[in-house]
Parts: sequence; C-alpha cells; structure tokens
Amino acid sequence: MAIASPAVSGEHPPVLDGFDLTDHARFATGFPHDVFARLRREAPVLWHPPGQTADQEGFWVFSRYSDIRTAAADPTFSSQGGGGRAGGGTHIDDLQTGVHAGVLLNMLDDPRHELIKHLAQPPVTRPTVEQRIPEIRELARDLVTRALASGTCDFQPDVSAPYAISTIALILGAPREDWPDLLTWAQAVAGFDDRESGKVNDQAAATAYAIYEYSQKLVAAKQAAEPAADLMSVMSRQDIPSGHGESPLSEYERHAFFCFLLLAGSEAPRNAMAAGMLALARHPEQWQALCQDRSLIPTAIEEMLRWSSPTPYNRRTTTRDVDFAGAQIKAGQKVTLWWASANRDESVFSNPGTFDIRRSPNPHLAFGDGTHFCLGDQLGRLEIRLLLEEMLDRVAEIRVDGDVTWAPSNKHTVTLHMPVQLVPAG
Repeated sequence: MAIASPAVSGEHPPVLDGFDLTDHARFATGFPHDVFARLRREAPVLWHPPGQTADQEGFWVFSRYSDIRTAAADPTFSSQGGGGRAGGGTHIDDLQTGVHAGVLLNMLDDPRHELIKHLAQPPVTRPTVEQRIPEIRELARDLVTRALASGTCDFQPDVSAPYAISTIALILGAPREDWPDLLTWAQAVAGFDDRESGKVNDQAAATAYAIYEYSQKLVAAKQAAEPAADLMSVMSRQDIPSGHGESPLSEYERHAFFCFLLLAGSEAPRNAMAAGMLALARHPEQWQALCQDRSLIPTAIEEMLRWSSPTPYNRRTTTRDVDFAGAQIKAGQKVTLWWASANRDESVFSNPGTFDIRRSPNPHLAFGDGTHFCLGDQLGRLEIRLLLEEMLDRVAEIRVDGDVTWAPSNKHTVTLHMPVQLVPAG
C-alpha cells in the first residue's frame, strides 16, 4: 500500500495525477470517482498536501470502505477536535471551537453528542415521522403538479430543494407563514445564489445570521408556548439529563441546533433526490421497471442514496498518535473519510459504477456510520419515498432537457441545474 509522507506535503503524490481534492473547481463536473478508484487500489490511506486549504495544512484521505467504517467507530478520530488543535469540526479547514466545533451536533463527541442526539430522537423516529405523511405527501404532490403543469422544470431549485426545506421546516415546527423566508434563506446560505464560484459569498454569510436571529425568536416562542411534539419544541424546552458529567444546554446551543438542522436537514435530502432522479432519467428502463413494480421502491431508494452520496466526506481530528493501516498519524492531524468513495468500493459492491434499483444487499454509507450515523435517516428515506410515489403516479417519463451542471464543491454533491421534461402518465 502506498502512503505519501507528510515530509513532502507540498507535492501531490503521483497517484492523484495532479488532482487536488481541495480545489472545488475540480468537482464542477461531479464527484471524481475515477480518482478515488485509483486511490482505493493504490493508496487507500493517503497524505494529501495543503493544496488550497485556508490554513495550508495537509490532511489524510481514507478512501476504502473498511478503513472508513473502522475510523468512524473509533473515538481516536474526533468530530469535535483535539490533539492540540485550536479548531476542529467536519470540514477540511478548521472551524472555530465554541461557534461550530463543540456546538453543532455533527461536530460534537460523545458523551455530549450522544446525549443531545438521544434528546432529539423522538420527533424523527420512524413512527413519529410517519404521522406526518399526509402533510409531507401534500408538499410533494403540489410541487410535482406545478412541474407537470409547466412541462419542463429545473428539478433541483424547482422541486427537490423546496420539498426538502419545507419538510424539515415542518419537522422543526416552524410556523407555515415563515416557510417562504426559510426557503429563501436556506437556498442562499447553502450558496445557491453564487454556487458556481464554490465559495461562500457575503449574501450567504448575512443570510446565515438572519437564520440565527430567526432561531432566537423561534426558541423563545416555543419556550413560551404549550409543549408540543415538534423538534424545536423538544429542543427548546428539554435538557441534557444530570448525572452524565455534562453541562445543561446553553441558549446558544439551542439556537445553533435549529440553524444546523434547517441546513443539514435539507441539503443532503434535496441533493440525493435530484441526483437520484437524474440517474433514473438516464436509465429510463429502470424508471419503467419502477412504474410497473412498486415493490422495487425500497431498493431503489437505497440505490439512489448510494449513487448520489450527497455528503462526499466528513473530516475528523486525530486525538493521539496512532498507527492506522500502516500509516503513522500524529495527534492533531486531519483525517477525511470519503463516504462517496466507500459507496463505490469494489470489495463491497459488485459493479459499483452501475446504477441498479434492484441492488441487494446495499450497505451504503450515505448516512455516515458509527456514533455519527445520521439522526434523520428515517425522515430522509420517507421524503424520497413520498416524492417517488407522487412521480410514479403521474409521470410516465423523465427526460433530461439540457445540460446538467454541478456545484464546484467537495463537501456537497449538488446538481446545481437539472433541466428535465416530465411526460405526464396516461
């Protein structure tokens, strides 16, 4: 196994063939599966030079399914930070401790992470979210109706984005009159106003603050209202139980929880649905198979998730020196777990480059793995199912109707523009 030495951190190892994983522009045509296939074969644990990182630090790249699962289950690799670093988090570049790292649910370590996750679990369990099926289905039906009426649509901004954002707003318990603002804000802060640049613009930063201000008002309103079962009613009123050595939730943590869930709870589902529908459009025989046999929906959903891998990687920080798969990883060094690569690992998936709605088993890692397995996996699957069912009821064919463009981002797999023609059924 080849391992590039940190001692030559300024040089790109030959196995990368000049591909810089920190250069967002290199992702503007989609995820580089060919690069990662080579890494899995030749250098599954790789030291990557600083590239275009803000702090000019190199980082480790894990590309193999088994290594990624092992690291995801090992507390040596922290989501929060550690090993002497001042910052941490789940992005390649450090995020500030106390603002993002060590506050947001996905940037916490156990036991605090698990305690907060347990607190938030009831509103997103399968029995609970299934009670919201009529409302979520109505959202899907309305958007499909509009798309069919126009004949053509840009599936990401016209269908999957408003559907995913409205659904998470419903689960969070935001009043419906506020949904138009949340939709606008969630689109902007995710960079959709300037996504082609691959960078967060000033408007996105200002919008992020508007969401935070809104979260303060919503938390205050939930605390003053009668208890309810929505997610922010729970997170505004309840607290970490005593006896675990953890401090109570701060008001900032409650506000940040809303901001995190609004974005994380909409970004991944909308991208999975758009990329999954694109795969079905490009494989019309599989769309027809779904139309003829609805029993294929469960395996189709899992394949859409595997295929899209909406979050390509998450970063960890090594808390102590460790020998991992022959690599000497030092305390405080960054490690990136590339879920999108794991989901195409030839040792786990037969013909991984083939989109197959009948694939079974399908142990993909689209929702992550280990203690940070996604809190909203049941909701995500339900969203995709309801949208699929509405489409299957009313759409005979999905035709790609122009050039598909991808956002230049290594952190999110985004079909930025996906023009399609929906041919009505019957």
